[in-house]
Amino acid sequence: MSKTYKRAGSVVMLALIGSVMMLVLAACGQEDPTATPVPTATSTPVPGAPTPEPTPTPSAAELFQVEWDALIAAAQAEGQVIIVMGGSSGRNYRPVAEFFQEKFGVEAVVSTGSGTEQANRVLAERQAGSFQVDVMFVGPTSANTRLIPANALDPMEEQFIHPEVLDKSLWFGGKYWWADVEQKYVFTMSADAGPIQLMRYNTDLMTQEDLDSINSVWDYVDLKWAGKIVSLSPLTGGAGGTYYEAYVHPEIGREWVDAFVDPALDVTFVDDFRFIVDGVAKGQFHFGIAIGSAGRDLDALSQLGAPVDQFPCNNAGGCVKEFKEGGVMGGTGSQNNFMIPTNRPNPSAAKLFVNWMLSQEGQTIMHTLAEQDPDQSLRTDVTDLGRTLEFERRDPNREYFFFSSDPGFTELRAEALQYAKDAYNAVR
Repeated sequence: MSKTYKRAGSVVMLALIGSVMMLVLAACGQEDPTATPVPTATSTPVPGAPTPEPTPTPSAAELFQVEWDALIAAAQAEGQVIIVMGGSSGRNYRPVAEFFQEKFGVEAVVSTGSGTEQANRVLAERQAGSFQVDVMFVGPTSANTRLIPANALDPMEEQFIHPEVLDKSLWFGGKYWWADVEQKYVFTMSADAGPIQLMRYNTDLMTQEDLDSINSVWDYVDLKWAGKIVSLSPLTGGAGGTYYEAYVHPEIGREWVDAFVDPALDVTFVDDFRFIVDGVAKGQFHFGIAIGSAGRDLDALSQLGAPVDQFPCNNAGGCVKEFKEGGVMGGTGSQNNFMIPTNRPNPSAAKLFVNWMLSQEGQTIMHTLAEQDPDQSLRTDVTDLGRTLEFERRDPNREYFFFSSDPGFTELRAEALQYAKDAYNAVR
């Protein structure tokens, strides 16, 4: 055989082998429907190896903390919270606002004045298209007769996020308390407890015999006191609570209002708180009733040695008698109620303040740092009552009328105040 033939045969053989290999490789790339599936290898736990932990679900407390931290950061970015304080709140809560400022690093800008003045300010600013207030402490009279009708307030409960605030079981009676008809704008956070219609008197003028003769609010309108009483008029916001409670009380009523404003009793009606304080302390009047936050100023003077005291409880810390009309809880002052305006300039800071103020810490600070004697918180888990007067604290074994925040009676607020104003104007 020639060498040429051998080389040709070798080439043919190599080509044939290459073709067979290509066919085999092509067949490997196709699935045979009749072939038996080869089991897929799976991972088998190794004995003794740790089992991977599932990702934990955040707890409610953890979720709240994230939300709370974000709210604090947003409030700090806003930089300040603007707080309006009327009447008694202005004399009590500046230190509380300062504590908030230090704790959260948010400047607390506080404006004080009477509730009427503060309502005038806010409504005038809004009329001009200016919104300069985040939180307001004013009495329910100004809120119900002026701010709510002007659509100047937002619902409070929508701002609540703190678990301690949301838990209604931690509030007196297991519920929130409100001082507006719709039960959503004016949040009542505190109230004093005691006999209805405390009065402040001059101890040089009122004898023990005089005090012994007063056993009912009806004794206040005895004509023997004609010309000896000073009071805020029903036209002044700070006195609204007294006229309202008298009107709705089943044992007092509108007849008492009529007798009190009757010219025969000759009550000196004014709208000047300082005049009332000076008039009682200096002996121009025997006593003052329906005097709003002027009563707190007289109590402060009593502690400084001025000849003034209160009745039927006294500034020594006790009640000498109980009126036959029974006990009441009163939450009608600016220190008892607060609210949030619409179109707040610092909404996050306002929300932070609201939730902190109503928390256990906030209400405790309210008791301990208030400059005068604050009313007792409606939170039941606040145990340090601080500067609250002992005789104004709730007795758990006693029943109280809570007219100022009872929905059934709150609906009568506007009617009661209008009646008092009409009765007053009718004889002047």
